Amino acid sequence: MKWLYLLAGCVAIVFAYRFNWILGIAVTLILAAYMVYKYLPDIYRARGRKFFSEGNYAEAKRMFKKAVDTGHAKGDIRMEYSYILLRTGDIEEAEQVVNNMLAYKIKPEYRGRAVIQRCMCYYKRGNLQEAVDDAMELYNDGYRSIMLYGMIGYFKILQDPMSEETFEFCKEAYDYADDDRDICDNLLICYYNRGNYEKAKELSDKVLEKKPKFVEAWYHAAQIDDKMGNYEDALEKLEHIKDCNRSFMTTISEEEVTSLKESLNAKLGSTQDSADNSAEE
Repeated sequence: MKWLYLLAGCVAIVFAYRFNWILGIAVTLILAAYMVYKYLPDIYRARGRKFFSEGNYAEAKRMFKKAVDTGHAKGDIRMEYSYILLRTGDIEEAEQVVNNMLAYKIKPEYRGRAVIQRCMCYYKRGNLQEAVDDAMELYNDGYRSIMLYGMIGYFKILQDPMSEETFEFCKEAYDYADDDRDICDNLLICYYNRGNYEKAKELSDKVLEKKPKFVEAWYHAAQIDDKMGNYEDALEKLEHIKDCNRSFMTTISEEEVTSLKESLNAKLGSTQDSADNSAEE
């Protein structure tokens, strides 16, 4: 359809020039202005994505705000803007963006993603139960997506990490998308909590193969190595965290990383002391 519009525009320009060169210039300028107006949100989004990939979230947010402020940004642009607002901790603004979308009749795929974003806003505002209720309502209505599975799995782990319901849901999510990082991370946490460190490590290694840039992957991998007595490997994994991207959405604090690192160093020191004593004997 876009190609038809482009073809029609080209034909209009040709005929306008054939009729009168002034008219041709006028038609060209009008169509050029229309194209800029129509695709301006996409232009701002492209620039915003570039800033986001570089880790410049402030500029990314500014570009996406410009896209939305044009008044004719599509739903997917608004969703990206809401996500960036969450990453930067602007919860109220992020929630307002999705609420504005949900106030009108929108495409089902946009509605599902908007509800997911709103659930994340609820969670970040401390309303975990409200987030779970809305997410499960969406799930029970038959909506399925990687984002929904990953989010609900994480919420269930927060609410009841040892329950069979949580475990079964995370396994269902893994069957749905076994290569998604968040879904894999949720399931390995379930195995870790149950003391099945071998299975947890299998999933963790699968995530680490992709050289992830999110803190949780390396932290949980280090926790597993710690439980398996691989203290040096655990410390090596923690070193990767300094190269990860942190944001308001990161669930592991710097204090938790430091605490685990200190614990591992203490265990390594104790192990070395035991080895030295054995050698002296």
